[in-house]
Order: sequence, then structure tokens, then C-alpha cells
Amino acid sequence: ELSKMPGYYPNISPEQLAAASQVLAIIQAENLNFNSDEEETFLKILRFLRARKYSVKNALAMIREDINWRAQNNRLDLPKESAQEVLNCDIEKLYDYFPVWFQGYDKQMRPVSYRKFGKFEIWNVLKLTTMERLIRFHAWETEQALRSMYSLSRKSGYNIETFVIVIDASGWNLKLATSDAFAFIKGMAVTDSDHYPERLGTLVLINAPSMLSFAWRVIQGFLDSVTKEKIKILSSDPEEWQPVLRHYIDNDQIPRQYGGTAPDLTSEEAIGAMNPPRGEGSDTLAAQTDLNRSQSVEFSTPAKASRRESAAKRVVSFSPAGAVAGESMQVATCTGKVAVQGVDVGVQTDENLFIMEHEVHRMQRAGCALM
Repeated sequence: ELSKMPGYYPNISPEQLAAASQVLAIIQAENLNFNSDEEETFLKILRFLRARKYSVKNALAMIREDINWRAQNNRLDLPKESAQEVLNCDIEKLYDYFPVWFQGYDKQMRPVSYRKFGKFEIWNVLKLTTMERLIRFHAWETEQALRSMYSLSRKSGYNIETFVIVIDASGWNLKLATSDAFAFIKGMAVTDSDHYPERLGTLVLINAPSMLSFAWRVIQGFLDSVTKEKIKILSSDPEEWQPVLRHYIDNDQIPRQYGGTAPDLTSEEAIGAMNPPRGEGSDTLAAQTDLNRSQSVEFSTPAKASRRESAAKRVVSFSPAGAVAGESMQVATCTGKVAVQGVDVGVQTDENLFIMEHEVHRMQRAGCALM
């Protein structure tokens, strides 16, 4: 899990915490529009710092570029648009050549995106929409995945920052490796690295024909070293790739066509599940388990229960401003049932208060109350 990896909250060093505090101070001093409706600013700063190896200067440059990018072409409204509005074409027809959908979550509660790129005839896709809209659609897909991640974070009680991609390359051939196809892949890679850093958790490519190795050598040039390490390319033998899928994803979350027990979605269900909610309480992607028809977001398996228990034991380690050294702060955990007591470090610093503020905010947004 990310929380156990260096550089991810709460496993961050004093130097990394100081860097995050410095970035926040500059963002506030310059009045940069870096806040988001869902993601905690603290976690967002850490993502950009990780992407730039905790260089404050480089992370700030990246943040400024991202703010400018989002201010252009109505990208701030992108999460609220439908697939139809983004692509401006008949989505059902496009789906024949570009089947993509979200379904279920993996063992770490990360949303899973499925993409059948073996059917991706980009020359037919570009008869329906434009390259610019396709790349915008990729950003839109990511925004919808983030919406699901935030919802699952609230339900699970711990931070979910990444998602999983399963690419089905069945049917792929060199005819599909056109200059337009590579331009689209490069556009997606640049969008992800510059504006959605540290979002890819794992990418599993299944049913890869041997000739895909040529295309992969080209594609690797668009990816940074960290991203390349997250990618697994597997052959067309189900005995090779099905165990890998089950390593990451519970069987009841894997579609039947890939050896699981979750239903195969129709194109209408797949497209509808990705679209943002149009009415209060109608978040279809976050409620993906309803489409699986056999799941519940309750954490019923031992592994999921253990993760929830782990989240319940997370404590606030720093006392509020003005507290007396030795005093502690008591908070309700995100299960809403158990109270735990934090230990005061006895030192009031900006970095400590930064952490404390983040924890209090996180718990309040998850429906918890200070005790």
C-alpha cells in the first residue's frame, strides 16, 4: 500500500515534510489557485513533489504550468462534462473502435480501468472526432477515475491516490501502429506526466502479441522510468495473465470475459458508468459495485477488513496550536465508531501543524468529529 512507501503520507521524512510546507507557503503567498474540491492540498503537494524528486523549485514550476493548463479551454469544467460533450460524436459508434470503461476496484480499493486497444482503429475514430478531443477525453477519463477514488477514500477511511489500468491487446497488429496512434499515445503520456503525476498505480497489458514488442520500444520513449516500472506486459496465454489479474484484483471484481465473476458490461452500461452524476446522489462510477451486482462497498473480505482496521488506528500525532506540551488530542476515526488518542510531540512547528491540519480536515470530510 502507498502509505507504507517512502515519500507517501504518512511515511514521509522531516525533509520531505519541510519541502511540502515550503511549497504550501509559496502557493499561499502567490495566491495560486491550486486547491481542489476533493483532494487534500497536502496530498496534492506531495504528488507534485514526488514527481520532481522533492525539488521545491521544480515542483513549483510544474504546479504553475498545471494551473495555467487547467485555466485554458474550459478544462476546469472538464470533470462535469459528459463523454458526449467531450468527444462531440456518437459515443456508441466510437465505442466499437475504442472500448474503454471503469469497473470495480482492486485489492487496495483502487478503481480499475479496462481498455481494448486491440480494436483501436484510430483512422475510424478520427472520422468521428478529432485528435484534440481524444486527448481531452483521456484527461476526462482520469478526472472520472479521481471522482471514484475520492468516494472510495471516504468509504474506506484511508487515502486512495492511484488507479489500475488493464489493457487488452487481443487482435492488435502492426496495421494499428500508425503515426496518428503514436501521436495519441504520446499525447496521453504527456498529459499524465505533466498534469496527473503519480496517479498510475499499476498497468497490466494482457493478450500481447509478439509483434507488440516493436511498438513497445517506441512507446517506452514517451514514458518516464517510474511509469515504466509500473507496467507489466503479458502474453495471450490466460494461464499467464489471469493469475496476475487475481494478484491485484479480487475475482468478484474481474469481468467474466477476463476470468472473473463480475458481469460483462454492455456499451451503454460502460459509457453511463463513466459519466459524471447529473443529479444529487447519482454518482454512477463511484457506485460501480451496483453494476457488478454481487459486491458491496462494505469491506467484507479479511484483507479489506484489515485495511479498514489499519485506517481506524491512524492517529493525529501533533497537538493543536497553543496546546501544552504533553497534552494529546483525541479524534474519532473514519469508521465513526472508535476513538484513538494521539501523542503530542511537545514541539510546535509549521510542519507539525501542517500535518495536524491535514488529519483533522481529512477526518472531518469523512464524517468524523473531533472529540
